[in-house]
Amino acid sequence: MIKMIVSDLDGTLLTHEGSIHPQDAEAVARAHRDGYEICFASGRMYGELGTVMDRFGLRFHAVGQNGATVHRLDRLLGSSKFPSALASELYTLAETLDLVHFVHCNNDAYYFPERNERTIPIEKRLLIPGTELRDLRGALSRAEIEPCKITFLGELTALRRLQAQLNVKFPGKIETYIADVDCLDVMPLGISKGAGLTMLAKELGLRNDEIACIGDSFNDISMFEFTPHSYAMQGAAEGVRQAANFVVPSVADAIARVYRYNAMEEKIG
Repeated sequence: MIKMIVSDLDGTLLTHEGSIHPQDAEAVARAHRDGYEICFASGRMYGELGTVMDRFGLRFHAVGQNGATVHRLDRLLGSSKFPSALASELYTLAETLDLVHFVHCNNDAYYFPERNERTIPIEKRLLIPGTELRDLRGALSRAEIEPCKITFLGELTALRRLQAQLNVKFPGKIETYIADVDCLDVMPLGISKGAGLTMLAKELGLRNDEIACIGDSFNDISMFEFTPHSYAMQGAAEGVRQAANFVVPSVADAIARVYRYNAMEEKIG
C-alpha cells in the first residue's frame, strides 16, 4: 500500500506562473484528508515550501534545497552544507562566469554580490527575499556563511557546459542538477532529493514501495530511483520521463493512480 505522496513543486504542482491548478490542489487536500502523508520535495528553500503549504492551510513534510534540508512537518531532521574550502573554491569559479549566481544556506538565507537588472527578475521568482552581500567571497572564505547550494542561472546550453566542467574539475566532491530550463544547482556530495527522502522515510517507518513520487526535472530522478511508484510529468525532458515508471499529465492524475493502485491492493489482499 502506498502511504506517502511526494510532489515536486515547480513544473509539477506549481505552474510556471507559480499557481496551482484547482484539480491538483483538491487532489492533494483530499489525499491528506484521507490519511496519506504528504511531502513537498523541491530545490527551493524550506521557507518557500512553507508559503506553498500556507495555500492549503496545512503543514506537510518537506525535502528542501534538493535534499540539503529535511523536515518532518515543522521539525528539522537533518541539514547539509559544503566544506568551507570547497565553497570558497566553487565561488571563486562562479565569479569568473557571466552567469547570475546565488549562494544558498540551509537556514533559508541566500546571497548574491549585487542586486541589479539581471538578479531582480530571478529574485522575484523566489518566494522569500535574498540579501545583497558585496564581499560574498570574503564571507565565504571566513566561513561567516555556510552554503548548502550554489545556483547558476542562464541559457541551458551554457549551464550544461558548466555542469560538465564542474563534474570534471570537482570529481567526487559535488552533485550537479539541471533543476529547471535556466537553472543549475551545485550541491555537496551525496545530497539529493532521493537521499533526503531516504532520511524522511526512515523517520516515518515507511518502505520504499509505500511511497509515490511525482516530478518533472533531473533533480527528481534520485526520487524515481527510490521507489517503484515514480511519476514523471508529461512535459518533462525525455531523460526524466525515461527514468520514471509512469508518465502523467498532472499531479491529480498521479494521485488518482495511487488511489487505484491501493484499491487493487486491498482487493487482492
